[in-house]
Amino acid sequence: MRALPLDRALRAWLQSDGSLSRRLSQSFGGFKVQLLVQGTASASHDELHLLRQHGVGSCRLQRCHVREVVLWGDGRPLVHARSVLPAVQARLTWRALRGLGQRPLADLLFGLHAANCARLGGRRMAPLQARRLGARLGWQEPPLWCRRSVFTRRGVPLLVTEWFAPAVRDHAPGLNTRPGKLRSVRRR
Repeated sequence: MRALPLDRALRAWLQSDGSLSRRLSQSFGGFKVQLLVQGTASASHDELHLLRQHGVGSCRLQRCHVREVVLWGDGRPLVHARSVLPAVQARLTWRALRGLGQRPLADLLFGLHAANCARLGGRRMAPLQARRLGARLGWQEPPLWCRRSVFTRRGVPLLVTEWFAPAVRDHAPGLNTRPGKLRSVRRR
C-alpha cells in the first residue's frame, strides 16, 4: 500500500479543535452516528500505556470500557472513533458515556466544563491495521491517519482515537481550525 502524504486538507481535520461531529455535520450532509460496540473489552497495549501516562494506575486497568462508533456523512462512513477508559469509571466519573447510544461523544465532552482535553497529535496507521479497518468498514481505500486525544475529568482519563477515511480529505472542516504543527493542547 502506498501511503498518501499528510496534505493540507487532512492536516486541517487532524488539528481542528472542538467537536469533530459538529465539523463533519457542517461539511457533509446527513450526518449520523452508528454505534458498533460498547461495553467491557480489551484495550491495546498502546491504549493502556497512554491511559497510564495520564494518571491511571496499572492496578485499575485490568478491564476497560470501550465504545466504537462510525461517523457518517453523505451516506458514507467518514470516521471510525474508539473511546477507552477504565471499566469502573464507566459507572462513576464517566457514567454518562454509557447512555450516549447513537449520539456523538461530543454531546458529552463539550458539555462538561470540568473536562480538559490534551491533543496527542496525529499518526500514520500501520499498513496491515489500516487495511483491516478499511475492509471492516467497507472503505474503498484504507484510512491512513488518526488523531488521539485524552479528555480528563476529575483526574480520570478517557482516550479517544479517530481514524479518518481518505474521503474526508476532499472537504474542508468547519470553523475554528488551528494552523501549524500537531501538538498537545490543554483546553478549559
